[in-house]
Amino acid sequence: IERLGSRRVSRYQFRNYLFQKYLYDSLDEVERAYLHEDVGNALEELYLDQASDMADIAAIAASAVQLAWHFEEAGLAEKAIHYLHQAGERAVSLSAYLEWRAHLIRELELLLSLPESPERAEHELDLQLSLGWAWMASESAVIESREAYTQAIELCRQTGKTSELPRAVGMLQTCHYVAGDCLRALELAEEALHLGQQAEDPMLVAAGHWRLGFTWFTLAEHTAARAHLKQISAYYQPEHHHAFVSLCGSDPGPSALAYDACSLWCLGYPEQALQRSQEALALARELNHSPTLAEIHHFAECLLSSMRHDAQSLKESADELMQWADDRGMRGWVAAGILYRGEALVRLGQVQAGTARMREGMGGFRARGAGVHLSGTRCCIAEAQAMQGHFEDGLATLEEALTLAERTGERLWRAELYRVRGELLLAQSAAASTAAERCFEQAIEVARRQQARSWELRATNSLCRLWQRQGKTTEARQRLSEIYGWFTEGFETADLTEAKALLGELPS
Repeated sequence: IERLGSRRVSRYQFRNYLFQKYLYDSLDEVERAYLHEDVGNALEELYLDQASDMADIAAIAASAVQLAWHFEEAGLAEKAIHYLHQAGERAVSLSAYLEWRAHLIRELELLLSLPESPERAEHELDLQLSLGWAWMASESAVIESREAYTQAIELCRQTGKTSELPRAVGMLQTCHYVAGDCLRALELAEEALHLGQQAEDPMLVAAGHWRLGFTWFTLAEHTAARAHLKQISAYYQPEHHHAFVSLCGSDPGPSALAYDACSLWCLGYPEQALQRSQEALALARELNHSPTLAEIHHFAECLLSSMRHDAQSLKESADELMQWADDRGMRGWVAAGILYRGEALVRLGQVQAGTARMREGMGGFRARGAGVHLSGTRCCIAEAQAMQGHFEDGLATLEEALTLAERTGERLWRAELYRVRGELLLAQSAAASTAAERCFEQAIEVARRQQARSWELRATNSLCRLWQRQGKTTEARQRLSEIYGWFTEGFETADLTEAKALLGELPS
């Protein structure tokens, strides 16, 4: 006997589950439905003593799942749907995304068992939008998310609820971006921005600029990327957080800072990049929203460290991302952490273990339909293969990465892929110096088109090392002096330190 609110209740328990199962199975279908309804109504009434209204029941008694089950077994689908919705809201407030997704799936199944009606279609639209993000938040599951958002777009047109169309199109754009289909992602980002402008909604417009910003970054159009990212940063205030999360799934405020940090590094501003990265992380921690924090750990820390070849920082960031995401059941982000940890291990000399981890993480990505930035991972795998003497395998991996980048439009790593190809050709055979030189020049040309001074510097270092061995020291010094002299910051970074050392070896 215990007190629940203002009432006394008795709780009974069977000595053995088999007794309960026997009695339950002996009930006919009608008896069972009536009993479930009676129990559901009784529990609902009891919990109302503790709740100010029906919506508070889940928060106070954590009973929504239990109530949903009773009403579902009673054949009262609408009441079951109501409580599943409450259980889902409670789960997402606790960042329990796997649990949220399970409730949404069951809620959708029950909803579709009801007769067709305009109300059902509108409810399904809301569910599909939520389910798409639940798949992304828990698993980075692109295929399932894409199906949900495609259905949501169809329901927008079917119900005439076009106010949700920018959100649905925008989230579908995220699916294509995560899948690595950058060209299609660009089309959808432009459509989402256009829809926001048509609606004359500043928040939709800002979200459209954010999507174009991170897509142009991956297409290595860094000036265009920064122009769009500045639009979101100029509009954004932390009090917009909840509205943006509802619209975008994560918060574009810190996200824009993270992508801007990566673009700044590519453009040749390494110190500003690190400062912007720290700003992004500080804001994300202040907001304390799990999907946003995962995104910032990934881009502002792991990706930036990967591009900088800062192995120790990359390892620490990857370990933090893995542990943090694993604690919250965010499996897609765990796979990202595994991948980056593998890269760090390779660069720290643990080549075999690191390669295995990279392949594990990449497999976890691809199993979920994700593929963005994997050309950079393949680049590191190729380097690892060369470290183990497997030069042909490494060159084949680079060719695969270049082919994939050409097909998807992901050009962020293109200069580095050409540079590493040149390094592998030289390591395989000193006689390949002409082919290697051509690769280095190709890398420099690509970097210049992208205005990516950091990639250009790294490729120039490789080219001038080759020229030094060939005795072309005057040409090497002139070429390296030009790019080194352009930089105004970050002289303690690895690439600039290497350039300075090489200049010291070259006669004036």
